[in-house]
Parts: sequence; C-alpha cells; structure tokens
Amino acid sequence: MNKGRLITGSIIFLLAFTMFFQVSLANDIVDELTFPKLNKIEMPKVEKKTLDNGIRLYLIEDKSLPTFEASVRVNCGSYLEPADMVGLASICGTVMRTGGTKKWSGDKLDEILEGIGGTVETSIGRESGTAYVQVLSEHTDLALEVLSQVLRYPVFDEDKINLAKVQERTDISRRNDEPWPIATRLFRKNLYGEDSPYGRHTEYATINAITRDDLVDFHAKYYHPENIQIAIWGDLKKKDIIKKIEKYFSDWPAGNTTIPAPPQVDYKYVSKLIYAEKLDAPQTNIIMGHIGGYTLDEDYPDRIVMNSVLGGGFGSRLTNNVRTRLGLAYSAGGSYTANIKYPGLFYAYAFANAENTGKAIKEMIKQIKSMQTDLPTDTEMKLGKDGYLNSFVFNFDTKSEVVNRMMTYDFYGLDEDLLFRRKEAVENVTKQDVLEAAKSNLHPDEMYIIVVGNKADFDMPLEDLGLGPVTQVDITIPSGETSEAIEATPEALAKGGDILLAAINAHGGMDNFKKVKGQSHKGTYILSTPRGDFPLAVEQCQIFPDKSKTVVNMMGNEMLDIRNGDAGWKTNQMGELVEKTPEDITKDSNELMRDVVYVFSTAGNPEYKAVYNGNDKVDGKDIDYVALLDGSGEKICRLGFYADSHRLASNSYWGETVTGEGNIIETYDNYSDISGVNLPLITYRSMDGQQVMKIEISEFKINPNVDDNFFSKPE
Repeated sequence: MNKGRLITGSIIFLLAFTMFFQVSLANDIVDELTFPKLNKIEMPKVEKKTLDNGIRLYLIEDKSLPTFEASVRVNCGSYLEPADMVGLASICGTVMRTGGTKKWSGDKLDEILEGIGGTVETSIGRESGTAYVQVLSEHTDLALEVLSQVLRYPVFDEDKINLAKVQERTDISRRNDEPWPIATRLFRKNLYGEDSPYGRHTEYATINAITRDDLVDFHAKYYHPENIQIAIWGDLKKKDIIKKIEKYFSDWPAGNTTIPAPPQVDYKYVSKLIYAEKLDAPQTNIIMGHIGGYTLDEDYPDRIVMNSVLGGGFGSRLTNNVRTRLGLAYSAGGSYTANIKYPGLFYAYAFANAENTGKAIKEMIKQIKSMQTDLPTDTEMKLGKDGYLNSFVFNFDTKSEVVNRMMTYDFYGLDEDLLFRRKEAVENVTKQDVLEAAKSNLHPDEMYIIVVGNKADFDMPLEDLGLGPVTQVDITIPSGETSEAIEATPEALAKGGDILLAAINAHGGMDNFKKVKGQSHKGTYILSTPRGDFPLAVEQCQIFPDKSKTVVNMMGNEMLDIRNGDAGWKTNQMGELVEKTPEDITKDSNELMRDVVYVFSTAGNPEYKAVYNGNDKVDGKDIDYVALLDGSGEKICRLGFYADSHRLASNSYWGETVTGEGNIIETYDNYSDISGVNLPLITYRSMDGQQVMKIEISEFKINPNVDDNFFSKPE
C-alpha cells in the first residue's frame, strides 16, 4: 500500500474523529445551557378612528425613521369576478396605479414618485384589494394625494390595460415551463373545483374577454369608503395625520353596495390518482392531500404542532424519511393550511428522482398514516413547538406587522389577544392532542395524488401502486382564438385571387416567385418588454416546405431551432438540445403557411383559398384585405394590401410570441429588391395593440445554397 496515501487517510480519520467529538461535546453543552425567560412582549397601542364616510383608520407613531408608510385593505377580491373573466381583478389592481388618474398619467406618477424616492403600489388578490405607500415623512401630503387619486380616480388607460394583458398572457404561456406550478394548479383545481374562485385560473380567453368598461365597472362597484381600511405608521403625529387624511378622503361619498362573502366549499373526501405528463421534468413532482381547515378551529393549535412533526422541514417525518433516510427525493415536506373564510389545504409534497417515484409515493402515505398511530417523540414535540414559539416574537418586531394585523383582525371581528391565546394553547399541546388532531384532520386513504413527470422513467407503473385507476390529464394551454366565419363565395374567391395576384406582381411577379425555393436572413430581433428592449442576433434559413434552422444569440447564449421533415430539435430553457414534439412540428408548419414569401411562391396551391375580406382605411390609406383559408376552411391569416400600389401592408393572425398567445399584426417597412423580388427588411410585430418585436434584417438571400446536413441534428 502507498504509505503517503495511508498517512493521509490516517490524518483525515483523526481530524474527522476530533471534529465529531468536539461537535458532540458542543451539542451536549448547548443542551445543558439554561436561558432566562424572554421579556414580556409589550404591544404598541394602535389608535383607531372611523371617518364619517366609513373609512377606518389604524395609526401608530414610530419616530425611529423619518418615513411615512400606509397600507390599504379593500373589501373585494378576485372571488367577485365573473368566471369568464378570470384575471379581471388582477388587471384592475395593476392598472389602477399604472394607468394613471384624473390628475396624473401613469408615467407622470412614476416620475413624481421617482423624484421623491417614494412608492405607491396597488393590487387585488383573492379576498382583498391592497395599496401600499412609502415615502420620506416630508412628502406625506403628496403621498396621500397620490393615494387618494389612485384609489378614487383611476382612468384605466387603454395602453396600460393592454400592457397588463400582455403580462397576464406571458404568465399563461409560461405556466407549464416547470412541473411544480403544474402540480399545484391541478391540486387546487381538483380540491376546490375548476369553477371555484379558489381553484380556477386565467386563460387566454378570459383575459381577452376583459374590456376597459369591465375594469371601470369593477372599480366603481367595490371601491367605496365604507369598504376601505387604512393602516398608517411612521414619523407622524396622529392628530395631524387624521386631518391630512380627511383633506383627501372625507369628501368621498359612501356607496350602497353589499359585498357578498366568499363562497363556501362543498368538498367530498375521495381517493384519486392523477398523472400529468411532462417529458422534460428533471424530477417527478408529487403533491398529495385534501381539503384543510379554518384558522378559528378549536384544534388549530394542535394542528400547528402536528404540521411541524409531519412536514415542517428538517426533523419532520416526511423530510427525515423520504429525503434523508431513504434518499428518494431532493426535497420533501408538507403543511396543513387554514383560512378564515374558506378552508385551507392539507398537502404533502416531494421532488423525487424519477426512478424512485413509486417508492416515494408509498413512503409519503406511510408517514402520513404514522401520524394517526405513532405518538410524537419528545424530540418531535420539542421541534414541533419550538418552531412556532421561538418565532412568536417576530410577530411584533415591526410596527408595520402590528398595525396591519390589527387592521385584519378588525375586519374579521377577531379578538386582539388572539395570538397570545394561541401561543398559550400551543405551549399546552400534548402528544395525545397531536395524535387526535391527526385522526380528526388527516385522511390518508382519501387523498388526491398529483404526479407530474415522465412515466417512462418511473420505477413502476402508477397503476401498480394499488391506489385505484390513474387519470391522465391534458395540460395543453387552451388557445384563446375565437373562430371567425368567413364565407368563401365565388365572388369573394375571385376578388381575393385578383388582389393576391396583383400583390405578387407588385412584389416582383409570379415568374420570379415561382423560382423561390427557400430563403435565409441575418438580423436583429428587438423584443419589447415591460422592462425594456432586448436585442437578439438571429440567423434563419428555410428550404420550403419542411427544412429550417434558426440560431438565436442572446447575451452570449446560443439557442437552436431545427426542423428536418417530420423531425426536429430545439434548445429548451435548461439550455439542452431536445427533440421537438409533434405539436412543435405542427406549429412550424402553421408558421410557414402564413409566411408571405411562401404564400407568394406557392400561389395557386390548393392548400390556400384567397378570400376577399373587406376594405378599411389605416392612417388615411385604403387597405384591401384577403383572408387565407386552408383546405378545411380555417383561417390561416389575413393579409392587407395598399389599394393603390398593391404592396403588402400587414399580416394579421392568431399566434404566439414570447409574451404568450394573442392577435398578432405585422406591418412592414424598408422594401428592397432581392434576387428579382421586392421584400420588406423591417417588420413591426404587435399583439393586441402593444408592440412586442421589431425585426431588422441586415442580410436577405433567396434560394440559399446549403448542404442537406445543415439541417441534421448537431453532434
């Protein structure tokens, strides 16, 4: 044996033993230490006042910093929006601030607040609307005026509405990117019901259905002073601040709308195993459970300890067994949640290696069942209580937490000493209390189990778990496109064909376009986002009808998109080259069908029907429209041509951008002659009124000379 290696190994062993001994000794010493009781928590006094119009104020003076802060709670929420307009409340809460007021535009508000280093934000969640203000105390008057303007007089600027819709569509388009959001979305939808305000979610169709009038009506219906509470804290004098608030809010007349309570949940305990396929999931995401409870349930303190023992992080049964002891998952845990007005959720989760999926599910169920049969150990009880009790003091470490909690308690009619009574109850929870809470509240044989991943890599078929039949769900994001009936009468077909032929002649003639078998270009694609413009260097090559290669360079990272007949490859969000799905290939074909160069080069192809679709004026110029239909009569796109010159003016279609799906309109500029055909080198792409991209072509080639291997899968 190598002596050096032996000596090195001996030293490592000695050091490891010494460190272990020292750590063990330190742990023993820490366990023997005693600490004095914490000082009694003194609650700062919250002064309450109700204005004549019903606004309720909650005030705390805090001279520690020269700042003024306020938070607003509005008695409304997304549970009040129509089921076919999910997203209405969220957009309303956003555009109240971004869309400006009667006095200031949204951009001017940004400028004002930036100039004083202040913040004013608004939003609407599931059960309440909110606003938040933070400024230096010297700007208190201005901050209150801005707040009153935003709450009382939002104008809901159309451009800002469209921008908010773009963000909502972006969120929809990205919702299947990661497995965990898929799992939690399916979990809530199954537990609460897909039509419940607690389980439903936005779709393209619900966002598209929302109009400015809907936002104005929602605000007008619920934003009244009797529905509003304002918590205020900071460098202020209570008498002075009340006068200032009255200056900006006292003339706001009360309304007469009765706000309905959040709906009740009709839940039946069932056992159901649901699988959602995500082939590129790095791990299997598992979530299982059922409906939870209410915050004011008598055994809520017992559940706090039960929560921690079962799934509250390191030291809990789920983490210790599923993750640490058996190594079945990267992470495992759970929680039994509660709400005041509607029941929360009980869930256990694991991010498991795919080859351990079945074993992880079995172990999770085993640990949940153990809560009903095995009393907690002394260590589990200590950890279970300490997690809550040791963090109790942080409920009072800022004036903000205190005054906002009092505002919430007041809204729900809760006693101000609720937290202290709950703390005392947790201190008195026994092992038997935890066991009884588990027996009463956990239903391990009646759970929804959601599994998201690639079943081809699982250690066993889900059917073999003995949990009943497996329901596979389709997580495809529904399109928001609305069908438009276009009647292809002989007259409309004849006129549409004539307009299309005139356009082809205006751009180089039929003979030249018939020679076009492919195209390539280099250029810059400039993405327009709420955070600014992002330029992408793009090279693209196409050989009609089914070969293409796109290379995108963004901040030094190269992304590929290749199609070769019925096969293809693309760079995913992890930077990996993966095989294209059949859906991807279909999207490629659809994009080609509306490519103007391809349309012109295949004129007369029975794949297309060119149907005259009306005339309109745009920027003072007459535009003739031709709808292109496929063989089944479905609309591919709508081309617009200048009536006088027959040159291409626009191309509109339902499509997808990085910000999601929507009605896309392309307009064109900088036409140039390229190999006998006249084509635009600048494209402006807008979606629902907002520019999302500008394409600037620096090099364009017709019939590029490329080898067939150019479209092969990269090594």
